[in-house]
Amino acid sequence: MGLQDLQRILEQHRILPVLSEQLTSDNHCYLVGGAIRDALQNRSSCDYDFATPDDPTDLARSLASALKGAWFMLDESRRQSRVVVGQGPERFTCDFAPFRATDLDGDLQLRDFTINAMAMPVRRSGRLGTLYDPLGGEKDLNGGLLRCCSGQVLLDDPLRVLKGLRHCLYLHLEIEPGTLKAMYQAAPCLVKVAPERIRGELAALFAFKPARRGLQRLQELELLEPLFGVAGASVTLSSGLNLLDRSESWQDYLLQADDSKGLADFFSQDLEQDISNAVAFKLAAWMGGVGIEAPATVLEKLRCSRNLQRAVTCLLSLDQGQVNQLLQLPDLSRSRALWAEDLGSHPELAICFLGLLMEVSFAESANLLLPVLRDLQQCRVQGRVPGLVTGRWLEKELQIKGQEVGNYLAALRKEEIAGRVLNSRQAEQFLLQLRNVEGQKND
Repeated sequence: MGLQDLQRILEQHRILPVLSEQLTSDNHCYLVGGAIRDALQNRSSCDYDFATPDDPTDLARSLASALKGAWFMLDESRRQSRVVVGQGPERFTCDFAPFRATDLDGDLQLRDFTINAMAMPVRRSGRLGTLYDPLGGEKDLNGGLLRCCSGQVLLDDPLRVLKGLRHCLYLHLEIEPGTLKAMYQAAPCLVKVAPERIRGELAALFAFKPARRGLQRLQELELLEPLFGVAGASVTLSSGLNLLDRSESWQDYLLQADDSKGLADFFSQDLEQDISNAVAFKLAAWMGGVGIEAPATVLEKLRCSRNLQRAVTCLLSLDQGQVNQLLQLPDLSRSRALWAEDLGSHPELAICFLGLLMEVSFAESANLLLPVLRDLQQCRVQGRVPGLVTGRWLEKELQIKGQEVGNYLAALRKEEIAGRVLNSRQAEQFLLQLRNVEGQKND
């Protein structure tokens, strides 16, 4: 893909014809930023940024109406808005913002990195104009360099430090020395940035493979302690990176060994926006490896969802005890499914995570864990393994209620996991016998 392909895609999406029709001799619009960068690297993009000298709200709303998309304001004070069109793989977005300065040159100078400070005018003819690149972004891109537009832009928005690290990983860039110095200067100011914005960039670093590269960059910039509470001891950091590496290798092995291919879809599903099960898995491995004492507190500080907090806490609560339990389970689907449910709030992730605690080969771990995962999936109905008896039956037949019902069901569950109760009739018999024993004790 090149700039000609970018032109073609914008025409296919009808972005260019619609925008061009709205322009007058006094109304200018420029495609800027990442879509141009990606096109120059033969990468596709589904996010397009447009800049105009004045308020672009009317232009954005007209585009949304013509393309039958959704329009909403991102920042009313800055008059920045977004148009979203389509769903799934066909979805694309167009962001609109007025110049950050009095003219296009000033606007580009205030952007973060030269590779994002290129522009192409939208012509009234329906075509993109010639690439405008006053800061040499194309040259830096071809040379594999990340260069900030000025040292001040990182201080203006310190999140750009993390964004720059992300660009280095995904675009295979090296940091230009002056930019690296500016990153060091701006890094301490990250504590002033909204946690939600930091979380998004950290998620991108963990999503990259190998994720250790992003963590090592954070270490170089002395950001691990303010972000994760990790003091920086070499042994601890090495343990964290090693377990992170192992988690990626283990995920890859599981996906290859899974004949059902369902795990690929599972790991790609989001626990929260931009944080998939795969990322949460690696995040837990990293945190466990470095020995973070209060992971939930760290995640809460980053404004992570309760769902993600529960998932990571669930994984980090696992230990060799669950591995030993697994080895002693009977070869019964329901027993294994019930045991898996007891691993915590996210049993599928927990089953997979146990592979990191096993001191055997990946092949042996997969042979033990994949059947348990299949049993859990097959035995669950509407998200849980249905009971052999109900609480209502207990209340009616045994004349019990409240907490006592829960105690009896917990006792039954242990018998099922052990393989001593296999069906509803045996479950009822066990509970009746348990009631008789309890009654004799009370007498």
